[in-house]
Order: sequence, then structure tokens, then C-alpha cells
Amino acid sequence: MKKTSFKLSALSALGALMPLLLTACFPGLGGDSAYKNIEGYSEVTQAKKLYAALDSGHFYMQDNSDGEITSEFLFKYRDDGKLTYFYMSAEDGETAFEYHNGSEINRKNKGDPQWEFIAQGGEDYYVYDRKKRHPYTEEGVISMNAYAVTDSAVEETDSGKKITFYYNAEEFKEAMAELGELKSFECTLWLDENGYCYRLDQKGVFDNGGDESVSDFSMFIDQMNGVEGEIKRPEV
Repeated sequence: MKKTSFKLSALSALGALMPLLLTACFPGLGGDSAYKNIEGYSEVTQAKKLYAALDSGHFYMQDNSDGEITSEFLFKYRDDGKLTYFYMSAEDGETAFEYHNGSEINRKNKGDPQWEFIAQGGEDYYVYDRKKRHPYTEEGVISMNAYAVTDSAVEETDSGKKITFYYNAEEFKEAMAELGELKSFECTLWLDENGYCYRLDQKGVFDNGGDESVSDFSMFIDQMNGVEGEIKRPEV
């Protein structure tokens, strides 16, 4: 069988802002005390912890320029603590899928006639739990990058809070150089009344030799502690 080429990196399939979207908050010198005066910092710090404590959940990434879903992750911990999940990644015209039932890995690229199976004991086998975490179950899914925040704003909404962080573009210029010169970068997080983050927007504006381009992505989080039954491998 043809070996499936699958990218599981937390930085893959996230479009133009992929080096930034799923990065954890860089603590810097002084830890929390260095950033506690940033408006919205404490609320987002708590939202990161709430996400990492979930027993189950689902998120998907969307390119707002065309509405394309670039990645999706559905997860749930088994009673024995093993993580089960289904992951989809769409990048450069290719779509890859991975399903893990906690005991066996199933991989497939779109167009492949069948799934590739990796059983326990196999050379490429791995399994996740709350100690050995999958990147998409970690706090870093709720990104903040507090070390680069220059300003922030917190607004009350009907369902919770809207928190916007404005960043020093110089901090990310090198990482984003292939897209042009990064001129501005901001991130908006939407929290519900219980402090959970259910949406995260990131927008970067670039200068390409005098022409402006925009990279605009959103992540939506739902089914928090609400995934019922076992996660089954879908027909794809």
C-alpha cells in the first residue's frame, strides 16, 4: 500500500498565519507578573486553562477570504484516559485525514482508495493522553503571544466578552516574510459567560511592493464537553 503522507504539525494547514495561530503564550522573563497589566490577559489565560481541561471538544479553522475550512479537530478522552480524535488538514490543494480510536491509527489522503492502519506496537504508532498531549488539546490552541502585545481592548457582549490584542508587527516580520512585509497584526478572542473561548480571529496586513494583502483566519470551538458517544471514523 502507498504510505500516506500526513502532516500533524500544529503549524500545518493553517494558511498564511500558521506560524502564529496555534503558538502558546510566550512567558518571557517574569512569567505572569510581566503581563498582568495587559487588559484581557487574565481572562485569556483562564480560557487557555479551561480549554486544556476539556474532556471533549471540536474546532475548525476557516480562511475568511474564501470561507474554506483549512483544518478540523474533533476529540474525546476515553474512560481509560487515552485520546480519541479525528483530524482533517487541507493545504495546497491536498486534504489529509487522521483518525485515532485510542488503540489504532488510521490515515488517508483524499483520493486514496483505502485507509492506512498503524496498530499498537508498530514503528510509527503513538497514542496521546493528558500527560502526553496532542498539540490540539494544549493551552496553546488559544493563542495570545503576550510578549508582543502593544495594546488591547475588552468589550462586554451579550454572551460574554470580546478581547482584542494588537501586536508589534516587528516581532513576526521574519516568520511571515514570504507573504510580504507585515504591517499590522491583531487577534480577537470571543469568550462566553463562563470564560470559555468559542472563537478566535487573527488578521495580518501585508505590504507587497506597494500592494496591500490581508490574511484573515478564524477558529471556531464548539461541542466543549459535549461530544456524545464514541468518535467514529467518518466516510471520507
